[in-house]
Amino acid sequence: MTSSPRPTAAARTAGDSAQPAAGLTRAGLAVLITAVFLPQVDFFIVNVALPTIQSSLEASAGALELVVAGYGTAYAATLVLGGRLGDMIGRRRMLLIGMSGFVLTSLVCGTAPGIGVLVAARILQGAAAGLVVPQVIATLHATLSGERRHRALVLQRCLC
Repeated sequence: MTSSPRPTAAARTAGDSAQPAAGLTRAGLAVLITAVFLPQVDFFIVNVALPTIQSSLEASAGALELVVAGYGTAYAATLVLGGRLGDMIGRRRMLLIGMSGFVLTSLVCGTAPGIGVLVAARILQGAAAGLVVPQVIATLHATLSGERRHRALVLQRCLC
């Protein structure tokens, strides 16, 4: 009985081609940089909105802390999981799942009728953001090389 050789980790990745990547277009790079920038900037934008959140939702200081810390904690907790899920089911699919979740939870955050809903939505939004970032970094490493990879990673780090 002959066995076929086991594919490499890159070839096994679901949703990703087993052949070497042809590269990344400028439009593709712009999409990836935007995808990683939005969750980062969202973390800081909420700090500006805290006084309005406090007055409009009658939130306590502790609840406001949960709005900020819930996002950050969920984000940090899902980074490694997001990377592993990207390896298992494909970076593109995980990026789409993560961005869809981020957009939907952003909508819930913007229309939250009370502080409890806002805190829950921010935790879910942080988890969705944690699914996005590993896909962007892995895609940059897998699709670019040399000077182009270096520039893309510098751009990604400068914006985040």
